[in-house]
Amino acid sequence: MRAGGSLLAVITGLAFAAGPVSALDIDFEGNIEIEYRHFASEGGMADGPMDISPDTPDPEREQGFASLSGEIGLGFYTRSNRHAVILRPFARYDQHDHERTHGDLREAKYRYLRRPFELTVGLDKEFWGVTEFMHLVDIINQTDAVESVDGEAKLGQPMLKLAYSSPYGTLTAYHLPVFRIRQFNDPITGRPNYGYSVDDDTVLFESGKTGGDARRVDDVALRYKHSIGPFDIGLSWFDGTAREPQLLLTSQTRLDNNLPVMQAYYADYSQAGLDIQATLGPWLLKLEAISGTENRKQNDPVFLRPTPDTALEEVTAARATGGFEYTFYNLFNSGTDLGLVSEYLWDEREADAPHPFGNELGLGLRWTANDTQSTAILVGAFVDLDSDSTALSLEAERRIGASFKAVVEARAQTKAGENDVFAAGNKDEDFIRLRFGYYF
Repeated sequence: MRAGGSLLAVITGLAFAAGPVSALDIDFEGNIEIEYRHFASEGGMADGPMDISPDTPDPEREQGFASLSGEIGLGFYTRSNRHAVILRPFARYDQHDHERTHGDLREAKYRYLRRPFELTVGLDKEFWGVTEFMHLVDIINQTDAVESVDGEAKLGQPMLKLAYSSPYGTLTAYHLPVFRIRQFNDPITGRPNYGYSVDDDTVLFESGKTGGDARRVDDVALRYKHSIGPFDIGLSWFDGTAREPQLLLTSQTRLDNNLPVMQAYYADYSQAGLDIQATLGPWLLKLEAISGTENRKQNDPVFLRPTPDTALEEVTAARATGGFEYTFYNLFNSGTDLGLVSEYLWDEREADAPHPFGNELGLGLRWTANDTQSTAILVGAFVDLDSDSTALSLEAERRIGASFKAVVEARAQTKAGENDVFAAGNKDEDFIRLRFGYYF
């Protein structure tokens, strides 16, 4: 496991300290899943160290990836439900990508509940956000980037969490003492391949610390949430280490595929966030907005990209995403529902934003069969309003019997607009992902 191994014995011990085993309710669940990913085109080799859109086929780059994953949930609960210990280990073996072969403790926590207080100690997952396509306010957990490209999979985060609930809302405070770096795909065989490789062995932090010292941090966060009539409102504040690294161009290139080597740099980061959802009959109105401040590396005057040697500059940027979802219930008396989703993604830096969502429109159709198999399909499209780049996505799932589930996911960069480096890096990474899982 990448984190929390030494914590596991402590957390397990708390289960028995809470009371005799005979006085505990024990829940056990899990799943085993086989997966196959197929990329439509061959990955490329760079023609030069600055080529982020390689066109020469790389003989080492794979197109088909089979993998096997499993997750187990084990919970110990006292009869009063005042004490609980929950363990949720996850592991995956991937046929070609050794970085995607990994394990993680998604949860390994002790929870104490005595209203109006709730205390959690250990590794846990916290989700913040309301929008469909991107969760700007969601910052507690590091993204498990090798699991999926949508950013929804998260690593377990060591934390001390204390929540206080009242008729006026819930206030939660977090202390996050350990930072977890973001992993990237195998630089030789891994996909998606965006035209560069990331050196995970030389991670940089603004603190200047290295190794384990750099990952022992004092990150803190606060979140207040409350429901007023049809409105669900969340206010949040975070001060600590940025979860998303800035990738810095080094002077190195890989000898095996000539790709430029990037170095991950994690800045000190503060963020204030707001999320609101209004439920008005068939309408869902959603908004997430943040203002974040960090010291970012400036662009090198020659390479026009940040490098480890360029100076730092304090950057404060506002970002927002919002829109609506309208659902046609019992469409044409069929018993099925059809939802229309439209969201706008904005960054005040627009085309200069260090991500592809500076001025983007997201559109979607969500069809739900409302059958015993929980059949659902979501089709999405992104349009970059600056470069006219377009991308499509598909997610479909269906239960099979009582214990099996099939999922299909597809992503395609249908157009890479002029000067859109993000779309150019993604243009040859169209893929389909098939998953078949057994749940127990």
